Order: sequence, then structure tokens, then C-alpha cells
Amino acid sequence: MQTEAAGSLTKPWVNAVIISQLLIAGSLLTLTFSARAIGKPTWWLGSQHDPAFFLLWFLPFVAPIAMLVAATKFSTILPYIGLGSTLFLVAISISDLSRTPGIALGELAMAVCMALTTIAAMAGRRRSISTGI
Repeated sequence: MQTEAAGSLTKPWVNAVIISQLLIAGSLLTLTFSARAIGKPTWWLGSQHDPAFFLLWFLPFVAPIAMLVAATKFSTILPYIGLGSTLFLVAISISDLSRTPGIALGELAMAVCMALTTIAAMAGRRRSISTGI
């Protein structure tokens, strides 16, 4: 008898998603510090003299946090959360292309990492015993 729901992630894959999302969040934090250091902050940071509303500073981190929550609590819907999070980071990076293209490329790279993590995690989903799907 299967105790876990079909479509949920196995424990090793939950750990893999958690580690990858922590690394993505760390990379986004590094991009944030880099944008400040080079003096070309993103639209969601604003300049040092005219900073953006402080809640916007956390905007890119919503995507990895959503993935962490999905992996630990709602792993059956992880592919949908992963798709939404990837598109969210792509939208942020596109918005930064004209202002800070280097940082935008870094954000886009993190979106690609998130998409690849989502695709890989789909392989770690539990299958139904009765149907095999």
C-alpha cells in the first residue's frame, strides 16, 4: 500500500529542490549586492539616493521561497509553482534589461536554473501503484 500521494516528491528530491532553491536565492542575493556595488541598481532596488519601496527589495526572492514552500508542503503542484516562479523571474529580468543588462542576464540565468530544477524534480515524483503514472 502506498502511503504518500502519487505525484508528490520523494524525500531525496525534496532535498535536491531545497538545496537548489537556496543556491538560487544566494545567487540572487549576490546579484543584489553586485548591483549596489557597481552603482547600477535594478528597478526593484532603486538607487542609493532614491531607493525603491523596501518591500520591492524582496521581490525576486518570492520565486525561490514559493518553490521551497511547494517542495516541502505542496509537492504535488510543484511543476505549476516552478513554471510560475520561472516566468516571474523572467519578467523581472526582462524589466532590468534596459537599465542593468549584466544583472538582468544573471537574473535570467537564475530563471533558467529554476526551470531546470523544476524539470528535473518532475522525475522524482512518486508514481501511482495501480496505474504506474
